[in-house]
Amino acid sequence: MSFNLNEEVIDGHLVTSEIKKLWAVEMDLAQKLLEVCKNNNLKIWATGGTLIGAVRHKGFIPWDDDMDFTMIRDDYDKLIEIGPKEFCDPYFFQSFYTDEHSFGGVAKLRRSDTAMIERDYQCCKDFNRGIFVDILVLDAVPKDKKVFESLYQKITLLRGLLKNYEMMDPRHYSLKTKLKHAVISTYVLLRKPIRIQQKIEKLLSSNRICDNDYCALLDFYALERHDISKMKFRNKHYYDETVWLPFHDMQIPAPKEYDALLRDLFGDYMKPVKGTQSHTTLVVDTERSYKEVLAELRNK
Repeated sequence: MSFNLNEEVIDGHLVTSEIKKLWAVEMDLAQKLLEVCKNNNLKIWATGGTLIGAVRHKGFIPWDDDMDFTMIRDDYDKLIEIGPKEFCDPYFFQSFYTDEHSFGGVAKLRRSDTAMIERDYQCCKDFNRGIFVDILVLDAVPKDKKVFESLYQKITLLRGLLKNYEMMDPRHYSLKTKLKHAVISTYVLLRKPIRIQQKIEKLLSSNRICDNDYCALLDFYALERHDISKMKFRNKHYYDETVWLPFHDMQIPAPKEYDALLRDLFGDYMKPVKGTQSHTTLVVDTERSYKEVLAELRNK
């Protein structure tokens, strides 16, 4: 893959060579992910800022620094199953089943020979922190409002328990927080983390998209504890067909009805509004592994 790494101004925004190097790693990860999905007949689409970037800029939004993809639950579950075998070093397919201290509600494909360290590294348990692309999963939104609200409440509760267990390193918190963590961790361990994860997946799979009209990133919303009233639903028919859009020097898949989808989610998405990433990234290194960078940070 040839990609211009020279600093340049895109849509009035300066994109440095270092950001270009990060973009190159992201696109390498995306190409590998799309290759595995194609070889296994799994449907996958660009989503969020990655989809907006493809439509509006034919590449990254100039001030963006990551790539996001989404899949329907059935295909996502198949990827979770085959991922550990399909992706070999330096690629690492990260999910609860391969790295239980990572975010359980979001799968990621990482490059272990790189580093993307966030500021919370001292307060969280160790997990692979290579540069990554996110893989989000779409689940059915039940037609019955009460059924949906009950489902979301259960998933949010269980995901909150697992997130506390998976990520928090109590050594860096107050006594009150340590006690809370100890209670939750004991409960999770008694229930067994993998059984809680499987319970979440069973709940999410209890409603099939083919039997409903809408879908949403339910597990991601639950992980982040989003207000149910602010949740963005998506018409399932937006994903009936796939088109391929140019993205720098590669092509990425998108729902054929991407315009209607993006307008539902973001309104007038074609009008660029410069923003900042919500990530709290401390160090990005495209040439050294996260293990080496973490060791250096901890020795300071």
